[in-house]
Amino acid sequence: MTHKDQFSIDRRHLLGGAAATAAALALRPGKSVFGAPAGTSDLLKAGFQEGDNVIIIGTLGEAQSINPFLTNESEGDWRCKMIFEAFVRMDPATIQPVPGPGLAADWTIDGLSYTFSIHENATFSDGTDVTADDVAFAIHGHLATSTASPRQTRFLSIAGAQEYADGSAESVSGVEVIDAKTIKITLAVPDASFVISLMDLYVPPKAALEGKSLVDDPWFLNPVGAGPFVFESWSNGGDFVARKNEHYYQEGKPGLDGFIHRVIADSTSLVLALQSNEIEGSVYPAPTLKEQLEENPDLEILTPPFNSPNGWMFNCTNEWLAKKEVRQAIAKAIPVEQYAADSLLGLGRAGVGPIAPDSWAFDTELQPLAYDPAAAKALLDSVGFPEGTEIRFNVNQGNVLREDWLVLTQQALAEIGITVVPEVIEYTTLVEATTVNRDYDVSGVDFAGATVDPGQLYEQFRSDASGNYMGYSNPELDELLVQAKQELDPEVAKDLYKQIQAIIVDDSPFFFAWYRPFLHAVHKKYTGWTGSNLTQGVFNTLEDFVLA
Repeated sequence: MTHKDQFSIDRRHLLGGAAATAAALALRPGKSVFGAPAGTSDLLKAGFQEGDNVIIIGTLGEAQSINPFLTNESEGDWRCKMIFEAFVRMDPATIQPVPGPGLAADWTIDGLSYTFSIHENATFSDGTDVTADDVAFAIHGHLATSTASPRQTRFLSIAGAQEYADGSAESVSGVEVIDAKTIKITLAVPDASFVISLMDLYVPPKAALEGKSLVDDPWFLNPVGAGPFVFESWSNGGDFVARKNEHYYQEGKPGLDGFIHRVIADSTSLVLALQSNEIEGSVYPAPTLKEQLEENPDLEILTPPFNSPNGWMFNCTNEWLAKKEVRQAIAKAIPVEQYAADSLLGLGRAGVGPIAPDSWAFDTELQPLAYDPAAAKALLDSVGFPEGTEIRFNVNQGNVLREDWLVLTQQALAEIGITVVPEVIEYTTLVEATTVNRDYDVSGVDFAGATVDPGQLYEQFRSDASGNYMGYSNPELDELLVQAKQELDPEVAKDLYKQIQAIIVDDSPFFFAWYRPFLHAVHKKYTGWTGSNLTQGVFNTLEDFVLA
């Protein structure tokens, strides 16, 4: 469907797509749908040789970009990690920054100064060294206003970063190249999230990009990085292909000859592809079809903990959504518990607040805005909301849980006088419309929320933050976000985040409504993986995969 296509309210009768896919499975011939693992034809078409160990991973949505300065969604982030490598790695199990894997072999902290040692044998895939100059170049690239990096805010705590971003300085004073493999970064203020922020610093070669546009130079169409895999080809909406990096700095890795990241833009179709072994793994199969997946003896099925909740993100520059009362009314009018029971089939549950429930900063006493349609209607009346006013709500095509959430929302809001104009949009089109052009009213994709680090809220909700796609501003919240980001004592920070969560729930620039259940599936022919809540879950450390 295109950006303006309408969406039938009766599509699956709020059954999460489970019945439709079960029927599809039943129509397949024979008693077994399980085939051999992906055959050689796909691999030969992708340029591999017969006998190469190549995994095919199914993904629900296409990446918007593999430009490491511009990527702002999960598919692009993962591909950048595979091609360019993260400067600092997160432990996939504990979700804490760890030295060793990642280009930063180690680091020391002295007050506000961080000194990072780059792996001695770290090279780009063309064999040239990864140096401190490359890392400094990457930081400057994110901070440059001309780049418009969505992650600029993450690096503004570095001394001199704001001056460089404003154009009043020619370089960032807090970034100092000590030698070829050592870089020192000094902060202007304490930043509890600084090291974690470096997990999304993907390092390209300065020599290839210096003096060029970091937005649209042709180099990004065939990039060179230091990650475990080397870019091979990309058929937009189809297969993203990468092969083993023979110059990878971690000895003996990757264990695979390559991977194919295949877009199958429907979570029920992903189930069928996993059933038939057309693909060998995915983190996006419809969770309501877990029993069908478990019938395939070739699959290992993992159920990860909940991330921060899904729901509705509001564009606060909209005339009506700028009003807190309208946002609250929408939150109060939707029966989230009914959705959790009917569409999530009990696999997920009603959510509350912007932080994942397993996080140390999550407030266990936090309460959502209560479901109360009468109160919702009264809130609309209090601001003179015209009966029948149209508001656009978008979700990404193929995500059956979000599509059903849209159906329920459309029904519920009609009862209080809001006409929902539903938009079911291809993922990359939605990402661009929402995060770049800000051409949306309400989005059902979770472009806000904190799973890895509560400090993520700073770059999402602070008034002038690069990742604030809502146009939301609250001076009281701004001050609390600054205090929490600069607070190094977790117990003190926890109280600050308690206040932050309460304000976000009450103000509702994002209605965090329900915990999305995930299934991570991987073929049993592979081992070496680690279950994780990081980007792409079990495939976050694909370089560790080996044949069982």
